[in-house]
Amino acid sequence: MDESLAKTLVHVGFRSAIIRIHTGMTRKQVTSLRKREGIVGPSESGPLPNAESLLAKKEATLEASLFMLAYLITAKAPRSEIDVDAVMAAHSQYYDCHAALRNGQLDLENVLEIDDAWVIARDYRSKEVTMRSCSTCHIEFVVSINRPKHCCPLCEGVQVRDRFHCDFADRSLTHKTPAELIEMSSKVSQWINWGYSVEEIKAEYELTDKEFAACKKLQSFGPAKLQDILNRYASGDRLVKALLSGTRTQTAPLRAR
Repeated sequence: MDESLAKTLVHVGFRSAIIRIHTGMTRKQVTSLRKREGIVGPSESGPLPNAESLLAKKEATLEASLFMLAYLITAKAPRSEIDVDAVMAAHSQYYDCHAALRNGQLDLENVLEIDDAWVIARDYRSKEVTMRSCSTCHIEFVVSINRPKHCCPLCEGVQVRDRFHCDFADRSLTHKTPAELIEMSSKVSQWINWGYSVEEIKAEYELTDKEFAACKKLQSFGPAKLQDILNRYASGDRLVKALLSGTRTQTAPLRAR
């Protein structure tokens, strides 16, 4: 039982269920600790929500995205564990950003609470949510994998385009993240070695022609180069466009755009 961590989590304001997950304490022990510390716990009626319900509104998606951008930089292994220290650090950064954008005030209706931030991190670890990149403003935003249609929370409903503008060059080639494309390239290589056809592989993993071609190119890169790609590319769309822009991308350094 980690009582030192438990005290920190109690003072931050986590629900009892989350404190018990990270410390091994019982509900009674958490209640007793709160009394000793003079902390009034949050309302805890019902189970913890899931990220899909938290991201139902674009305002909530924007708030969650601000948190996740900080969390993914701070957390050591966000795909394999919930880093509660990173959740607290990222939520503190998010809170400062949220207030700074509103002249020091909190939008109590839309602010992301600490428990909800933990839920977003939990569902990112379990791959129930992921990050997507907007092909227009290029920000990264969090989405539920159970919602096939998703829109950028900044651009949705506010962008007005010239009706004579040609969208072909701006068209997004993928909504997958660089990490997803790299993971997919390994699977594509494996299926090719097993003797599956290109069409069978694309159908199995729901890949477009462009995504498949990008996965093929990624297979030629070693671990160091792939890590460099992850560090330099926030957008899978920009990565695909760079990979497919010419044959020199396999030998020349990729440049983030």
